[in-house]
Amino acid sequence: MSGEESWNFTQLRGLWQHDFMANCMRLRRNIINNMKTTQAILFATMLSSSASVVITYAEDPNSYNSSLSGTSVLDFNDMKVGRKNNVSWDGVGTFDALHIYRTDVFGGAPDANNPKGSNYSVQGAGSKLVNSTLMLEKPSAYFGMWWSAGDARNVLSFFSGGDLVARFTTSSLMEPLPAEYDGNPMNRSLNRGEPYAFINFFGDTKTTWDRIIFSNDGQSGFESDNYTSRVEAWDPAKDGAIAGVVVAEVSGTSTKLLSTKDLEGTRWSLDKTTAAKAPGAPVPPWVLLGAFGVVAVLRQSKRNKTSQA
Repeated sequence: MSGEESWNFTQLRGLWQHDFMANCMRLRRNIINNMKTTQAILFATMLSSSASVVITYAEDPNSYNSSLSGTSVLDFNDMKVGRKNNVSWDGVGTFDALHIYRTDVFGGAPDANNPKGSNYSVQGAGSKLVNSTLMLEKPSAYFGMWWSAGDARNVLSFFSGGDLVARFTTSSLMEPLPAEYDGNPMNRSLNRGEPYAFINFFGDTKTTWDRIIFSNDGQSGFESDNYTSRVEAWDPAKDGAIAGVVVAEVSGTSTKLLSTKDLEGTRWSLDKTTAAKAPGAPVPPWVLLGAFGVVAVLRQSKRNKTSQA
């Protein structure tokens, strides 16, 4: 073999070693970056909102129902108008009392069987019933309802045993709700001064309630329909992103207005895709670990040759 051929072979070998090492190092950097990203997501899942309950409203102003799956719904459609005591919600719980109104401009969500509206529940508004208490059969972590003809005098209180989990006054919703929620959605020109929206109440993984009290001071009406309950807490891995537009967090009697941006970096910001990446950082394949080993050997060989020279 000539000197020129030997030089070309040596040069090619050096170039191959250089490219191989560069590729291995690039792989190493990519894996480390991916691991850091995954660890960041994992950290996010370990966080939770500081509030006991996160509240959202449906993104669609014409939505009358929850988009969460696995729920139980009470729509009052089969109940007679007037006051009812000890009302059973099959599989969910029992109300001490309800007052049912026939659909009008102030309430009664439409559905396939009742396109012009249906029966709905009222506290206050001349019903002589200012409080309704729902005792749940099992501690639950989700509640939703269609809130109609909304005003600032409606209150929901969530209890676990004798402890107040969250007390939410609808005055907190009056300003955040956009103008497109104003007026009865079946005809927005009717009752333009009051909002209509489906509202969601989400407990975190450690927060449940076994009693809900619906209250009004009697100076207005608390009109609502399509009560929706679920025992299981919202789970981004199964349910996807949290339903609706985030509006507030509630802990005890404290309510703090929020936006979706305020929950970034917490569990509340996850969806199915990001939650799927969260269980743990990936372990580098053995072939890549081997590549790291080759890089180390080549580096050590290069150091030895340099020291011998």
